[in-house]
Amino acid sequence: MKFYWSDREGKTPPPGCTFHWRPFAQGKEVSSRPEFMDLPAPQSYKVLKRTFFPTFAEWKEGVEKALQLIRRKVLEKVVLGRICILELAEAPDPFAIAAALKEKAHGGAFVFCAQSEAMSFLGASPERLFVRKGRALLSEAIAGTRPRGQTAAIDEQLRSELLNSSKDLREFSPVQKYLQSALSPLCVAPLIFSPISVHQTPNVQHLYSQCSGELKESITDEEILTSLHPTPALCGTPTLKAISLIRECEPFDRGLFGGAIGWSTPEHSEWIVGIRSCIIEGKKATLFSGTGIVEGSDPAEEWEELDHKLKLYDRILDD
Repeated sequence: MKFYWSDREGKTPPPGCTFHWRPFAQGKEVSSRPEFMDLPAPQSYKVLKRTFFPTFAEWKEGVEKALQLIRRKVLEKVVLGRICILELAEAPDPFAIAAALKEKAHGGAFVFCAQSEAMSFLGASPERLFVRKGRALLSEAIAGTRPRGQTAAIDEQLRSELLNSSKDLREFSPVQKYLQSALSPLCVAPLIFSPISVHQTPNVQHLYSQCSGELKESITDEEILTSLHPTPALCGTPTLKAISLIRECEPFDRGLFGGAIGWSTPEHSEWIVGIRSCIIEGKKATLFSGTGIVEGSDPAEEWEELDHKLKLYDRILDD
């Protein structure tokens, strides 16, 4: 296994750390010490054909089914996903795509790329699941989305609109509540949440709050991960009912999309979620995107949000 990772500041993991991969909802965690790679020069690749699963008609049906369950109070929120399968003119170098993502993200995301003989999984995720330094714990709530504006004035207008959107706050609130519920039993004192702000990436911006606490003496990374993953930002709430609807509506297996990816040493560990991600298999690239469905969601607007999230790959994998 070959691997690359850098955080939002471009820092790479310490020598001798162990890498971990855990799928979204099923499957066993894999741990290894892969060959750590430097990135080559960024490169782009020509797309010959694009195919979406589900189609828009199927997507609309799934969103409407979710909204019916939300109105009946069965669900508060569910995150529904879509894949875009790209047929490429040539088999790409996944690390060259990761280099292009890193260049494009310029500080807004964690960039990762894992390559095995059969496939590669890569992406530029804005979402940290948690970081542990000794007993200090930090996690992040991220949800709600607006595109970036083409001018500074439009960008600020969209940021302000996001901060004041009741629909997006309904999407964000379950994530904060979940962190409070999941992490409080692991910590010695009440958690501290930063005020809600906006985290910006090159193509979209999200509501954001940081959560910090001090872990009890015996708490392990495995216990933190099991308590947290998957969060409402990845699946929805209540968790099991949201996952059930996801399996019913999505015509694909998420696998590592929305899964947990991280590295650890005895004193330090960092985990992210595998979103804004892509699988490369030969000349085929599969792009993943998801969006939170809550009361007030509109199928067409949510479909457009999925498109905005995939703009990260524009001019990297392009027609």
